Amino acid sequence: MAPNSSGDGPTTRRSRGPGVLIRNFLGGVSISLPLILTVVILLWLGQGVYSYIVRPISVSVQWAYAGSLNESVGFDPGKFRLLDASEYEGVGKNNGIEREDLPKLYKLREDPSREYVVINGEAVPFEDYHFVVKNTTPAEMPRSSRGIYMFIATEQHFRGQVTLSIVASLIVIILLFFLGTLFTKGMGGWAVRKFESAFVGRVPLVSNVYSSVKQVTDFLFTERTIEYNRIVAIEYPRKGIWSLGFVTGESLLEMTASAGVPLVSILVPTSPMPVTGYTINVPKNEIIDLNMTIDQAFQFCISCGVLVPDNQKVTPESLQQALTQRLTGDDSQPVVTRPSEGPGVAEDATGEPV
Repeated sequence: MAPNSSGDGPTTRRSRGPGVLIRNFLGGVSISLPLILTVVILLWLGQGVYSYIVRPISVSVQWAYAGSLNESVGFDPGKFRLLDASEYEGVGKNNGIEREDLPKLYKLREDPSREYVVINGEAVPFEDYHFVVKNTTPAEMPRSSRGIYMFIATEQHFRGQVTLSIVASLIVIILLFFLGTLFTKGMGGWAVRKFESAFVGRVPLVSNVYSSVKQVTDFLFTERTIEYNRIVAIEYPRKGIWSLGFVTGESLLEMTASAGVPLVSILVPTSPMPVTGYTINVPKNEIIDLNMTIDQAFQFCISCGVLVPDNQKVTPESLQQALTQRLTGDDSQPVVTRPSEGPGVAEDATGEPV
């Protein structure tokens, strides 16, 4: 065959090249982006929890523990005397500190066995000051005696910031446990509700933010009091518009008697917060059961219809199979399509056209 002198072949390949690269790039983005976003969100949440919960409690533990270690005394010039240069030789544990970097040292007149360094009006024993100097940079050096002993508490007694953070996290867990025990029932629960209605609910901006955050936290951490036993589809709010619903139970007696047919109560959730919605009562013969789990239904609502379960995704094959099963009234018999007969001809398992 003669070569194509018009050059359509190479031109076609060149024109398809950028499109293939873009599709491959977008495919890589679609695969990696969910994982990247998940990691970023988890890191952001972890940083927030550490910065606003764990870190403040860690500092509180340091502060309280430093109080029990603090050996500093208030500096009174009448009770201390300044060491002269001849007394600096070999003083205390000054190994590792250059002579020119040594601070002014003092001794208590009534207890000359220890040397002290004056920091912000407090006389700190030289050995404690020396330990902090050896293990910090000048920029990180504490500016108070309490800061000196907070550092000593972390490094000598907790063996570092990691152990201290673990202790703080355990304290948070224990506090949350006791708060949950105290404020979820009885007088504690009543006090929380009273506080929400009397104070938080009356502040315009705070009430809006608080109510939204409370809905999210209740959805994530509170046990569901409503048992959803079926996921159904109904025509709501009018004929021709289909909505997803959770069957919560049987309807009211008087409603059922007035309708003359069995009714069921259905919660029609709102997106993206499916814990809220509308409770309606629908005849049993007007609902369609869906092959979905509770979690899949919640994901569908939270994502505003973006996350669809695999068994509910509409493809030509799945749609044809579902329509065939509804027409035949047989949901157990598998439906297959022969490629040789085209996509429009389907057969059942026995080979008969349907």
